[in-house]
Parts: sequence; C-alpha cells; structure tokens
Amino acid sequence: MSMDWALREQGSRDWRMLPVALTMWAASLGSHSAFAWWSEREADALPSDGIGWERLLPGGMACLVLILVVLLAHHLRMRWPGVLAVCIATACVGSMTTIAADTIVWHDSAMTQARQSSVQSAITATVTAPVVASDQRGYDCQVDVRFSVIVIEGTDRGSVAKARVYADDPYCARMHRGAAYRLAGTLQQARYGRMPLWLLVDGSQPLAQVRDPPLHYALISRMQQAFFMVIEQLPDQGRVLVPGLTMGVLGQDYVGTDSQSMPIHATYANILEDRFRKSGIMHLMAVSGGHFVLLAGLVRRLGRWLLMDRRLTAVMIASMYVLLAAAMFPGDSVTRALIMGMMGAASHAMGRRSQALSALCWTVVGVLVVSPGMSTSYGFALSSAAVLGIVLFAGRLSRVLGHVLPHSLAEMMAMTIAAQLFTLPIQVLMEPELPLLSVPANLLVAPFVGLSTITGLMSLALAWCMPWLAGVFAWVSSWGTLVMERVAMWLGSNEMATLPWKDGVVGAALILLAELGIGALSVLVTRQVKRVRQPEAGLPGMRFGSVWRVRLTLWIEESRRLLSGDSS
Repeated sequence: MSMDWALREQGSRDWRMLPVALTMWAASLGSHSAFAWWSEREADALPSDGIGWERLLPGGMACLVLILVVLLAHHLRMRWPGVLAVCIATACVGSMTTIAADTIVWHDSAMTQARQSSVQSAITATVTAPVVASDQRGYDCQVDVRFSVIVIEGTDRGSVAKARVYADDPYCARMHRGAAYRLAGTLQQARYGRMPLWLLVDGSQPLAQVRDPPLHYALISRMQQAFFMVIEQLPDQGRVLVPGLTMGVLGQDYVGTDSQSMPIHATYANILEDRFRKSGIMHLMAVSGGHFVLLAGLVRRLGRWLLMDRRLTAVMIASMYVLLAAAMFPGDSVTRALIMGMMGAASHAMGRRSQALSALCWTVVGVLVVSPGMSTSYGFALSSAAVLGIVLFAGRLSRVLGHVLPHSLAEMMAMTIAAQLFTLPIQVLMEPELPLLSVPANLLVAPFVGLSTITGLMSLALAWCMPWLAGVFAWVSSWGTLVMERVAMWLGSNEMATLPWKDGVVGAALILLAELGIGALSVLVTRQVKRVRQPEAGLPGMRFGSVWRVRLTLWIEESRRLLSGDSS
C-alpha cells in the first residue's frame, strides 16, 4: 500500500467515501432522468395497481452479489477492486431508491388526477413551509404543502404528493406552517420548479383550517413575526437584507405580518437582489454552514470558559443546532448543514477531531437514500459543492497566497476561490453567466458577515420577549448589511461584473474543462518552480539560479562596472 493512500485514510484526509458519494449522486440523477424519459414514452407500461416491486428484484440481487464481491476484496486486501465494487453497489442502491420514489410519486392519486387535466379539486393538506410572496402574477403568496387526502369523484383518496399552493391576499395570513387545511382550487402539473404539482386556490370558500399547528411551529412563527415587526424600523436595505442574512428569506418575500407600515419599495428590492446576484454575494442571503459554525464557536468558547465537560458541550452544540435549524426558513442547505453539524457534535463528544470531508460524503449518501429528490436540488448541490471545495483546496490555496498576502486576507481569499471553483459549474446551469467580481466582492464584505449574522440571530431570539433590545441588535446588523449593499450596488452595476456563458450542460462542462485546464497548468508551473528552487545536494543554501532578484542585481552591477570601466 502506497504512503499517499495510507495518509488519506487518516483523520481529516480520509477520501474513501468521496467516490461513493459522487457515484450515489450520479446514479440518482441518472435514474431521475431515465424515469422521466421512460414515463413520457411508456406511460402505459407502468403498473396501475402498485409500485411493481418485482422490477427492483434484479437490482437487489445485483447489490447482493456486489456486497459479496466487496467482502471478498476486503479479505484478499484488494484496494481498487473493492472501491469499484462499493461504487457499483452504491449506484445500484441509489438507482433503486430513486426509481422507487419516482414510481410512488407517479402512482399517487393527486398526480394521476393532475395528469389527466387541470381540474377543480378538494384537498386536505399540511403546510410544510412558511408563506412567502408569489412568483406568479395574479397571486399574492405561495406555500408548500403535502397532501393527505384528495377527493376524486366524491371519494376520499389517500395522497402523499407535494405541491405548491398559490393564493390571494385574504388567505395568505391564514396559512401557518404545520397546520392542516382543506383547500379547493385548480390542480395542475407544475410548469417549472421542483414541486411536481400546483394548486391554484379559488372559489367562494377555498380554505378552511382542520388542525392547528403544533406548539413548536406556533412558537417559531410567533418569534419570526416579532422579528419582522422589529426590523420594520430599519431603512429599506436593512428590511431586505437583515432577514436574508439571518433567516434565509429576503424581507420583500416574507408574508405573515399584519402591520400597516410602509411596504418595501419593490423596484429597489428587485434591483438590490439583482446586484447581489451579479456581484457574486447572493449566497450570503441563504442559511448554510456559516451560521452553524459561528454558533458552535460561541458555545465552545463558553464551554472552555466554564470548564465544562466536552460531552456536555457537545450536547449544548447539538441542541443549539436543532433550535437554529428550526428557527430558519427551511431549505436544502440548512438540512445539509444540520446533519454535518450533528456529526461534528458527536465527534466532539467522543473527543475526536471532526472529519469534514467524510461527514459531507456520508451526509450526501444518507440524504439521497432517504430523499432521492434532493439530487435535483440546486440548493443542496451548491451547499455541498462549496463545502467540498473549501475542504479540499482552501488550505492549500491559503498557503500559496500566504506568500504574497497577509494571513487573514489569504485565508478569506482561499475560501472564496475554493468554493467558487466547485460551485461555478452549477451556477452556470442555473444562469449562463460568470460572476467575474465575486472574489473582490466577497473579500470586501467578509469582515462584516460574522458580526451582522450574530447580531441578527440575537435580534431574532429576543424579538418576542425584548423587542427594544432586539431592535438594537437589528440596527447593528443593518450597519453590516449596509456595507454589503454598497459593495453590491458598486460592483454589480459594473458592465464587467458578469460574463455571458454557454447555457445548459454544455456550458457547465466547458467551465469544468476550463477549471481543470487552469488547475493542471498551475500544478505544472508549481512543480517546475519547486524543481528549480530545490537545494543543491551537498551545498548550503538555495541554488543560485533560482533567485531571480540576485541574478538581476548582479547583472545590473556588472553592467555598471563595464560601462564605467571599473575592472576591480
């Protein structure tokens, strides 16, 4: 076994799960695409009375055989055959779970009804997310729900389909996360987005509550409403950006308060959001690992100051993670950060060093097995790719940049570049343009992100009980977001802020090839420099020819002597 492979199996350099996670993601995406293609052309071939578990039997047998191969390879101390067998087994599991999930969705009563035509339907559903502003004209708000019952031809049918509900203003404030409602409206297949169904609420009595939200959801909703009441005292930039930085939802998108204050200027809010996107700092308005890292750091410092047992500190960290995730607007990046954070807390409790790469890979594998639809989520992909880039390359880039930049600046730039390299192909899939000024923009706002986030979280936590103190924290947070607004308006308005790029998979492949080419060139140049700068065997110091400044100085000195006629 080579020394490099042995080192990779130690601690935070454990790369063994990375090919497994990538294989799982690729298999899930491929299965989604294959099922969509097949269902459009062979709809009649799908069984009408169930999922058709016999279709999964060959895959199960193949996985069983591959498990035996893995055990044999481990017994024979074989390295690459074992890795390949594990990846193939993972691909089988990922494909089977994805096809099973897609088949269940396909045969759902609500999906069957929507495929026939857009029809008026009566549905009982549970709200799974807070109400936000609508992305469709003609409706004021939207909310994600999960069906439980759909009435078809006078008969109640069970359903577990997910859908997005669009409603008008009188009904927006009446819907609360966790509550169950009887809805009436037009059910149709979604034209875009991850949700497969849309329910357009209409009629004389389209909404009636049948179950109150659970207590914890009611408390969270009250806390969020109090927070938005507090930030209404801020200027427009604070009302837009403070909730975005704190909770992951921009101020103009939130629906849930009955306040009579002046609304946020819509044109300004749209321009600000566009400038954030063009300047490459829109990721600050999404809750991800940064919130959890800041919170864990504060708890660890408190634990060290109080000389607490590490297991108690780990329990406190895990508890704060759960509370933080519950208080945020739900998102796929929050799910990823929460799972990885819980793994880190468990490592801390056991007195072991956390392994970010291994935790990320296990998180991806576990999430895609339980919820195969996450493989098509841009939020989950961007969050995972950013973490992967930071874990793999931030340290190396920081050491390289540390030769020419101050340590703190080198670290910030390294994290930005590492995350950007891995997320750029996904960003091109979402929007075909390259944010050329994202690195300087992130460097300019980085010193203010931590303080604004912490003070925003403090404002959120205190808004329901001490609104005056929450207002102070929100005001401090708004000063940090003011810097972000100025940077976004300055850099985002520049004509060179973005570069148009080829869209779709081709564009993502091109940017990936460009990154690989630049990376290969950088490695080649680095190796050449190291070869030139290596010490001469048996002699002290560095090789003479490696120091260009010395050569240039000697050349200038000898030229001066030659021209002056000084031969001494």
